[in-house]
Amino acid sequence: MRTVWRGALRFGMTTMTVRLVSAATEHRSRVHLVHREDSGRVRHQQVCGECSLRLTPEDIGRGYELDDGRIVQIDPGDLPAPEDGVIDVQQFAPQVDLDPVALHRPYYVEPDDLSVRSYVLLRETLERTKTAAIVKFGLRGKDTLAALRPQHGVIVLHTLLWPDEVREPHFAFLHRDTEVRTGELAAAAALVRAQTRPFKPHDYPNTHQEALLHLVEANV
Repeated sequence: MRTVWRGALRFGMTTMTVRLVSAATEHRSRVHLVHREDSGRVRHQQVCGECSLRLTPEDIGRGYELDDGRIVQIDPGDLPAPEDGVIDVQQFAPQVDLDPVALHRPYYVEPDDLSVRSYVLLRETLERTKTAAIVKFGLRGKDTLAALRPQHGVIVLHTLLWPDEVREPHFAFLHRDTEVRTGELAAAAALVRAQTRPFKPHDYPNTHQEALLHLVEANV
């Protein structure tokens, strides 16, 4: 598994060396735009929207778009750089306080050989107290908020969306006074109980991916 980040995890007076490994992998799309005549890949060129010139990497900078549509050119190097190489615990919080909507990307946290004891101490403490460690660290040049939680014998780091990135659910039906009858609730609860069983992800294969591979094999 490819290492995404390597550095130190600070927990109280303890510092342990760890690495982050992506805990999930999405199926990379191998379906591309092609030229029907010869199957050549369709390449997208970087062209300026103002003067229509084809650009080289040296021509391309960064620009921030204002609300009125104007672009202000900036140099990302002028921004304050986050502390590099350290995952710093900010606080601990009940795991139930974590909003599932704010959970972003998961990473497995793996300790080096000299940090296993400290790692297990933190993992066991989080499990027994049913808490998550709220941390901040620098990832890809940006400050990142994250939560550490124990799962399947390892510590999982979930990056978190910042509060202003989570949209509030503003829907008209939330303001309606909708009454649900007791009988309807009882019937729905009975249906749920009848269909409740342990969730096993392997019971739900990715049928679209399987069909795609069968189609490709048939067309080879």
